[in-house]
Amino acid sequence: MGKRDKLGWTGVGILLIAGAAQAQDDSAASSRADADSGSGWFRGLDVTFGGFVRAEAAVKTDDQQNANNQRGNPFDRISVARQAYVPPYAAGVLGIPPTGLTWTSIPVSNVPGAITGSDSVQRPIDPSNNAFNWHVLRAEGELGVKLTNDLKFIARVRALGDFGHYGNFDGSSLGGINGGITGGDPALYGGAPNYFDYRVDGSKRPNPLEWGGRNYMVDFPTLVLDYNHGPLNVRVGNQAIAWGQAIFFRVLDVVDGLDLRRHSVLDYAQEEFSDKRVPALGARIGYQVTDDILADAYVQKFQPTVYGNPNTQYNVIPVQFTVHDRYSDGGYDKWDKLSAGLRLKANFGQWGFQAIGVRRYNPDGAIRWSASGVNKDLPSTTSGNAANGLGVVVNAANGGHAGPFLAQTPFEASPGGVYSAAEWFHYAGLVRLDGIGALNAAVNDFAPATAKVFASPAANYAEAYNELNSFFIAAGGSLRGHIEREYFQETVLGAGVSYVTEGEPGSMLDQLIINLEASYVPERVYTSPTLGKDFLRENASVGALVVEKNYRFSQSFPATYLVFQYMFRTHDDLFGRSLRGYGATDTYSPGATTGTPGVHHANYLAFALQQPFPQDIYRIGLAVLADPRGGILVQPGLQYKPSGHWAIDGFYTYISDRLGGNPNNNVMGGMGFGNEFSLRVAYQF
Repeated sequence: MGKRDKLGWTGVGILLIAGAAQAQDDSAASSRADADSGSGWFRGLDVTFGGFVRAEAAVKTDDQQNANNQRGNPFDRISVARQAYVPPYAAGVLGIPPTGLTWTSIPVSNVPGAITGSDSVQRPIDPSNNAFNWHVLRAEGELGVKLTNDLKFIARVRALGDFGHYGNFDGSSLGGINGGITGGDPALYGGAPNYFDYRVDGSKRPNPLEWGGRNYMVDFPTLVLDYNHGPLNVRVGNQAIAWGQAIFFRVLDVVDGLDLRRHSVLDYAQEEFSDKRVPALGARIGYQVTDDILADAYVQKFQPTVYGNPNTQYNVIPVQFTVHDRYSDGGYDKWDKLSAGLRLKANFGQWGFQAIGVRRYNPDGAIRWSASGVNKDLPSTTSGNAANGLGVVVNAANGGHAGPFLAQTPFEASPGGVYSAAEWFHYAGLVRLDGIGALNAAVNDFAPATAKVFASPAANYAEAYNELNSFFIAAGGSLRGHIEREYFQETVLGAGVSYVTEGEPGSMLDQLIINLEASYVPERVYTSPTLGKDFLRENASVGALVVEKNYRFSQSFPATYLVFQYMFRTHDDLFGRSLRGYGATDTYSPGATTGTPGVHHANYLAFALQQPFPQDIYRIGLAVLADPRGGILVQPGLQYKPSGHWAIDGFYTYISDRLGGNPNNNVMGGMGFGNEFSLRVAYQF
């Protein structure tokens, strides 16, 4: 039995002993079953315990794969022509007068057996055809122990195991090409996909109450002492804090980041991120000032948003790039890196008001180019064993070894990276970057090392295209890029007002709940579309209008819950990406011709309903998210509870990013691989 199989059976064992009771983040723990409080360790104590074991699967409904993974790359096994050009900085070395030289001046000619100036390349990776996006066994359990009339201990444990019924990519399969994939965490880039192990540079366990491996994870989303006396409530320990219950949108719900390893954002939308918020060690204090006014404050250790690992089903960062997460080695995991906030809520008759003030580290972070640190020369031959002209010249000009200088740039000459300029520009648009600007930032921000390997800024698309292909040929196939993720403090100010209408009893306009929320962040830090060292800083505003209603269409059925939402964002999209990177195509970078990059604001519309049947055995749901720029997500669902112990949920997620033309111009662009049918079968105890 191999190591991976042992880990799999370890995960099974953990799942069999764990359980769960789902609890809302803003409520005290609940239980479905009372434990025997008169015997054993808990003699004389009031003890409750409950939970569930649930199988979850998401079956793909089309053949679109995740383009951010090696085996979902649309350039896999596709021939792409490349032509090398003489680098302007290398002209003197080659004996060519450098005056007026650009990356479009002198194409390198093929010399049989000597120099390769042009070729046709294929990414050496077979495409996948996965039937599943998600296939896990989950167990959760919650224990509540009443220690005194005022003090309670609450522990909730969560365990998942994923047994990998996917067409996976194994990084070791490229080990025979240019020394293989180097420069990143081998547990993430060097072998089979690592579904759950959350790792950052300098730490293998950045979340102190989480343990994970390639195919399992166990954590304590709740582990607290809860003190409740009169108007005062205090919770101390590991916990997630929800300041909002919206579908898709988060305006005032700014306390915690999201964990996107567990089915990303494609879980059942009407669960309102209840399984996604990242828990953190800290304290929360609530005080009921009067019957109408509540004060709610917290302070906690900073924990960032967790993205899917490379080559996992819902990975969102292209695997041609190695990510160096600076959460640990940048000191962001220290106890002096705290987030804190205060919320005030008040209700006066039909009116409700709230306000928040938060000082936090933005859990999403910001990304820029980083030196690779990989000392590896440009290979002197191509795959056809012909001498590579640029590689020979660059190495020779640096005493025979360009590796020390290349290590000071964001690139390494390794497989599994970007193989052509066509691939570079395609992915720049996909992840909302400026393809020309990203090349120039890599050159300018890492000078003079980049000049040592004859890289230079490109003045336009043609020059950038030729320079990229020249270096990909010189690298013997591909270059891997290196990027780093850092975190920044910010102040979030927000306010909300709500109103409950009065109308003819039973009418659509009676008891209609109208909520208006807005937040403002001065000098929020964003990833630049160029990945440059100077991050973007914008004064960001977000606003949302939410209208809710419970309406009874028939006396034979319970009331239908309806909600309509509208959101306006000034500088970023729903995923926190700067709008300046929007709108690129395979041949165009934002702002390259107009001087006005990206788009200026974003608008989103959402609608949802829930219709329970009599006795609530069945419940129909529907959630819709629309980006007027051309994207839509539609998610119908059906919940079935045949008994008190069993629950079956099925929901279908449909995503289209091409209703308005360019998919890189709306928030759904690149998410089409998420078209799937999800089924969850749970046994509750």
